[in-house]
Amino acid sequence: MMTSRNAASVDACPIDAGPIGAAVVGTGFGLFTHTRALREAGFEVRAIVGRDLEKTRARAAPLGIPIASNNLDRLLADDPQIRLVTVATPPHAHHAPVMQALAAGRHVVCEKPFAKDLAQAREMLEAARKAGVIHALGAEFRFDSAQALLRRVVLSGEIGDPLMFHRIYQQPGGDQSEPLADWWSDSAQGGGFLGAFGTHMIDQALTTVGPIARVSAVLRKLSIGRPAMTSDDYYTIQFETASGCMGLIEAALCFPGPFVMSTKVAGTKGAAWIQSGAAFGDPEQVWVQDAAGARQVEMPAELVNPHVGPFPISELVQTEMDRWHSQGFDVAPYAKLFAQVKARIEGREPPLPDPYGDFSDAAAGQAVLDAARRSWAERRWIEVEQG
Repeated sequence: MMTSRNAASVDACPIDAGPIGAAVVGTGFGLFTHTRALREAGFEVRAIVGRDLEKTRARAAPLGIPIASNNLDRLLADDPQIRLVTVATPPHAHHAPVMQALAAGRHVVCEKPFAKDLAQAREMLEAARKAGVIHALGAEFRFDSAQALLRRVVLSGEIGDPLMFHRIYQQPGGDQSEPLADWWSDSAQGGGFLGAFGTHMIDQALTTVGPIARVSAVLRKLSIGRPAMTSDDYYTIQFETASGCMGLIEAALCFPGPFVMSTKVAGTKGAAWIQSGAAFGDPEQVWVQDAAGARQVEMPAELVNPHVGPFPISELVQTEMDRWHSQGFDVAPYAKLFAQVKARIEGREPPLPDPYGDFSDAAAGQAVLDAARRSWAERRWIEVEQG
């Protein structure tokens, strides 16, 4: 049975103290996913924070969120019932609200990509440790059913020592005349597809086959219909772990042709893989092949995620990014992440043995991200900074 290393951080709050108040920073993904998942996990969403107060009020009202604010410091000073802050702003705007929440002694869940660079990631990690609060990374796909089960299979030793990790994801792209969010298209804001999606792949590799020691990356732009875009929309990262497992992850935001998705791990005793559907969101299965042949691994009931429909308030879905974030694919795994965090805040054992990512995991992922960007800039293998 796996145990969570997140167990080291436990708040002494009594379990029967009533709902834990939460504030969501960010009116896009925070609104469409964090708010629904927090409520599903049993939190009371007391406030949402955005830059534009009138816009924030207009987006908070249909969801019945009592408080709309553009001042996190004042909000936290005025409302002691807010004990958790979730940060879902663009990556270059994570640092300020995270540090404000930590300074106010609040627990924090921060989205990925975590920081602008490793130095900033380490600063937030150190601040969280000094604050003595629960801190978590928004790596919700650790609780995707198939990814979670594949990780359990590999860590159980069923396929032996991992030799090769391979994951590929290619989507054909949508209407390129629709603008992306600034942080997705501007390399100076820490975005691109490597930041937006690669961070999930990196986290999956780190948690399945172990620490990554060195990387060789390719970052390209394939979207010919977005001439002003300076960030990547395609990447590959070849890597080697500290234990000698090799790996390759590849993803494309806009690669014409059929949708492609596959995750496989080969080991010294066999292999395991995720049998994916024809489209993102289709049901997936986990399979193992060894000396006894190939077989499907039964999905444990605790890892099954219920279907969650699209965001129900259509008038709030206004941009391409809104449409992506409002589809509901990540609400159920995010609810599981929040349930894990809630248990730790309440001082009890989490419902699942699988650990959520914390700020130390965020820093480890940021180190791989920084090394990948440097690798492409210098066209060579780069050692990943550890510790």
